[in-house]
Amino acid sequence: MYRLIIADDERIVLTGIKNTIDWASLDVEVVATAQDGEELYQKAVEYAPDIALVDIRMPGMDGLTAIEKLRPILENCQFIIFTAYEDFSYAKKALELGVMAYISKPVLKNEVIEKVSLAVKRLKERENREMGKEKRNVSEISAKEHSQEQPAAIDQIKRYMQAHVDSDYSLMDVADYMQMNPAYLSRYFKEKTHETFMEYDKKLKMDRAAQLLLSTNMKTYEIASQLGYKSVQHFSRIFKEYYNYTPMEYRQRRNMQ
Repeated sequence: MYRLIIADDERIVLTGIKNTIDWASLDVEVVATAQDGEELYQKAVEYAPDIALVDIRMPGMDGLTAIEKLRPILENCQFIIFTAYEDFSYAKKALELGVMAYISKPVLKNEVIEKVSLAVKRLKERENREMGKEKRNVSEISAKEHSQEQPAAIDQIKRYMQAHVDSDYSLMDVADYMQMNPAYLSRYFKEKTHETFMEYDKKLKMDRAAQLLLSTNMKTYEIASQLGYKSVQHFSRIFKEYYNYTPMEYRQRRNMQ
């Protein structure tokens, strides 16, 4: 599936787009949402989306500034912007940044489906053009995996993630280390492990968080920061989803045993 990120400062628009469209039927998965440009930038670096739906006007860093910062990092990402403002200077800058489509607000569901479907089509066409190169990559990886001197690529990826669990690494960082395309690495990881890169990353970080809660006196916000989470609330929510307890409840219950 292709990874999609949605950014809009209006929560009703954000949740509406995320929850009312059958993304799986489009071969798309919503991997993250953001409500301002800075959050968009951070999550896009972390998740390396294939497609991004971005509102132009957001507090702090606006959508186009975020796209301008992300473009050198996410060269193949299909950016689709939407806005309520009829400002041709924004449209001109968007074109210069290689934005593939422009949707006016109020956002219509059918138009989003149409534009995202077009983005998927373009991504598939690019993949087909690069198929020869990708096959060579597969051959190189297979050769490495059969070499006694060279560990399997999947093992190298996992070791890197395990060694850097106490840092703010991203899919892009691992891809750079492995000298692999981020999208290809994501597919390769899922093929070899039957779980996504982000699922394995979350498992590593939650296991490490539990270890730190029981073996140190670190506060929750300190653990969250050490593991690369920008928000302690976000970290605590993920921890509770994983263990069914908040970090403090987990520490208290385990210490009582």
